[in-house]
Amino acid sequence: MSKITAPLSAQSWTRFAALGAIALVALYRIAPHLPNVAPVGAMFVLGGLFLGRGVAWMAAPFAGLLISDTLLNLAYDGRPVHAERLVDYLAFALIALAARWTAEKPAFARIGVVVGAPVAFFLISNFGVWLAGGSLPGLPTYPHTLPGLADCYAAALPFFRGTLFGDWLFAGVGFLALEGLKAREARGRMAVA
Repeated sequence: MSKITAPLSAQSWTRFAALGAIALVALYRIAPHLPNVAPVGAMFVLGGLFLGRGVAWMAAPFAGLLISDTLLNLAYDGRPVHAERLVDYLAFALIALAARWTAEKPAFARIGVVVGAPVAFFLISNFGVWLAGGSLPGLPTYPHTLPGLADCYAAALPFFRGTLFGDWLFAGVGFLALEGLKAREARGRMAVA
């Protein structure tokens, strides 16, 4: 049987489902939705947990992010790239690496990365806003002091609720579905053996 006609392995089905979930999240992101209920962090959590070893797996969530960012940016102001998003991309890369690191760990560690991802994004991305200190167009100026950092985080709190909800909902549902698929496939392999 050729590689093309061979049935997908259990691990391949899980990866295929994870890629499908990432694609759906990217599509959802460009559709009208509640403010900040865009499960971008979920793409990176699911990619890290279910797409395999090495670094090539990170291409799928970043492709989804960059394509949807480009479409959203072009619709917003005609510029395909916004330099101020670089800190956000760093946050997503760190989230993905944390998810990859926990992928083979016990369930509580994997659940921990699902829960912690939006918190990590909030802390890292808003630290970047504070570091920029008003040097980016349209962002308020925050002095480089502890009170300035606190003001920056406080100003971001209204957006945090949507981020928590979106990432927890989409990463949680994706995690449960993909873990269920993985368990079902493992039972199938045991039955064959």
